[in-house]
Amino acid sequence: MDTVTYPDATVDAELAKNLVGFKMSLVEKHPDFRDATGGIPVPWAPTFRFTDGKGRETRRTIGWLGPADFVAELQLARAQAAMTRGRFDDALELLEGTERTAMSSPEAMYYEGVAVFLRGRRDMAALKERWVRLREQHPQSDWAKKAEVIEDWNG
Repeated sequence: MDTVTYPDATVDAELAKNLVGFKMSLVEKHPDFRDATGGIPVPWAPTFRFTDGKGRETRRTIGWLGPADFVAELQLARAQAAMTRGRFDDALELLEGTERTAMSSPEAMYYEGVAVFLRGRRDMAALKERWVRLREQHPQSDWAKKAEVIEDWNG
């Protein structure tokens, strides 16, 4: 990450948007390591733990990511944090603007459906539209499998 991903200008710009980052070693553990990890074991590095302003975890990702996938991950993390605060329009804006990569696109599409549904109108038609599109564009993804439930809705 230090050699390829973090030096990338796009990554740097995305990190500057409402994110505060810090890095800890798994070998030489900092005294605050347990608090920083939320008390959850860290099985592999790098582990990225995203929290809200109160330290509650909103997302966790494990493993190396190249610049494009890391930017998409940061945007997904910001969108999920917005959803946990009930800011569904903000989440939707972030999800629709997420830098799409092969890895992130199905998940972003899945959560777009969640955000349009939860933003106050419980809009099943908008949810179904996004999840059907997800299933058409990424039929083999885990996120398409999770969206299969939409087939049970007859509206």
